Amino acid sequence: MKTQKPFNHFKGIIHGISSDGRITRGQFEEMKLWCQAHKGLCQESPFKEFFEEIKSILDGGTMTSEEIDEMKTILKKYESQLSISETVESRIQMLQGICYGILADEQINKYEIYVLKKWLEENNSMLSLSPFKEMHAILTVVMDDGQVDIKEEKELKKRFLEILKLEV
Repeated sequence: MKTQKPFNHFKGIIHGISSDGRITRGQFEEMKLWCQAHKGLCQESPFKEFFEEIKSILDGGTMTSEEIDEMKTILKKYESQLSISETVESRIQMLQGICYGILADEQINKYEIYVLKKWLEENNSMLSLSPFKEMHAILTVVMDDGQVDIKEEKELKKRFLEILKLEV
């Protein structure tokens, strides 16, 4: 299913950008870039309807927390038609989206770390695999003191880029 990967990426992006409760211009632009990149998949249902609902929110020009909640509702509505969420591939695709969402504002904060760590633990079948195991170890260290120092941020960005390069 050629729409599963973009759907899971978008689901992850929403999860990543909403983790700290604020939407920056960079994060908003990341969602718009996703729309531009996947416009070509809009000939077929149900992706066409999903895309139109998402795009109508983004065309408003700003993003409120209510609109993020609305997008999460739209994602739930189409999930069974557009994704098989129990596969390793779909989990990696969602994790890639989370990484995109967190990186979109060029800052990594403790709320994003908490959400990412929690997501990895909820999908613990991935924790025995590289690079997820190493990322979880870094997230645990960061959460111990509740601060993301420069060295940790650099290491996390390196891990995020590794995950973004995975072919799934």
